[in-house]
Amino acid sequence: MTISWQAFRQEASDCLRALVRLDTTNPPGNERIAADYMAEALAAHGIKSVIRESAPTRANLVARYAGTDSAAGALLLSSHTDVVPVERAGWTREPFSGEIADGCIWGRGSIDMKSKCAMDLVMMTAMKRAGVTPNRDVIIAAVADEEAGSDFGAKFLVERHPELVRAGYVLNEVGGFTVHLRNKRFYPIQVAEKGFVTIKMKVTAPPGHGSMPRSDTAISRMSELITRIVRTPMRKNVSPFMRQTLAEMGVPVESPGPLFAPMLANTVSPTILRAGYKDNVIPGEATIVLDGRTLPGEDPESFMAELRQIVGPEPTFELLKTAPPAETSPDTPLFELIKKTVEAADPGSLAIPWMIPGATDSKFYSKLGAACYGFSPVKLEPHMPFGSLYHGNDERLPIEGFYWGLKVYAEVVLKFLGIKFDEVFG
Repeated sequence: MTISWQAFRQEASDCLRALVRLDTTNPPGNERIAADYMAEALAAHGIKSVIRESAPTRANLVARYAGTDSAAGALLLSSHTDVVPVERAGWTREPFSGEIADGCIWGRGSIDMKSKCAMDLVMMTAMKRAGVTPNRDVIIAAVADEEAGSDFGAKFLVERHPELVRAGYVLNEVGGFTVHLRNKRFYPIQVAEKGFVTIKMKVTAPPGHGSMPRSDTAISRMSELITRIVRTPMRKNVSPFMRQTLAEMGVPVESPGPLFAPMLANTVSPTILRAGYKDNVIPGEATIVLDGRTLPGEDPESFMAELRQIVGPEPTFELLKTAPPAETSPDTPLFELIKKTVEAADPGSLAIPWMIPGATDSKFYSKLGAACYGFSPVKLEPHMPFGSLYHGNDERLPIEGFYWGLKVYAEVVLKFLGIKFDEVFG
């Protein structure tokens, strides 16, 4: 039987609001409550799921809907259920309420990324209820710990349970949202993401008494190095697809502006500074954590070599954690389908391949050979401060934009699976 599209829209928004009400802040990351909610919703429609905990309460849910050709590369619909912490003083509404106000669903995770959790969940149950059979297996994975590096989430599944998430294609977060630029509308579709290299940099100098000031201390040396880091850009390295994307958007490579510049070079940002232990002691050591982001084709060694050219030979480096960059060619049937569907849904717009400066779980799925795209579509008006709401105060998602994205997402997923839209929705 077919499902009323109006009822399906309401079901999706209800699901999103229910997920937002579940406090899965990471840390500590109690994703188990979200996994249990989704498992119960799937079971209500006869869909079995498995939950794999990498640690107590750090739960990852995976469900599979069998297609006609098990040998074809499965389509993995991926999302993460953890969210970043909130600073309640900066919020005008309760961050875990899922409240509807001013045409938006409010709450932590409404954008990043429980909206896609909801879309994936209701798409899976809709196919089951309609009794359709896809041309390949469909997997949904709702995972833990993406906001803290994925050790308890996608990385854990890929390394410990690869049979659950091995796929030919992945649709993940960060892509398909409206970008208004020079009176034109663009929809970036993520095909690449930077890796991360987190380093602790240390300098030392003789300690001393605070009553005997001097110019050469660990703190003064570190201050000079920090200034050098933030004022010295890393070398530009423009990939062919980013060069084409910028040309289509009318953005000059030579002066791309702050939005695009991080996609054209490795970057490094000082984040955590520590020195001293007593108010009358000049410390003999200062450390800083550096958040490095690497372009496709780079690795920790090449990044640290470039950083060494900036800071010189004195400081020591300790590699704290790292994950590789990832890149998928836009020359695939799935990307072409996404592009065609998005542009038809918003005539006059242009869907473009995109690199994000941050990290997602796609970098881990790509290790299993999957072609990974960031595609969680939402239509935005020019006044909507979408980018700043990721991890920001008053995170919210416009309801009508969400419904538009839900339709586009359903059309892409169903057509890629060989299913007609009107076989599922009426």
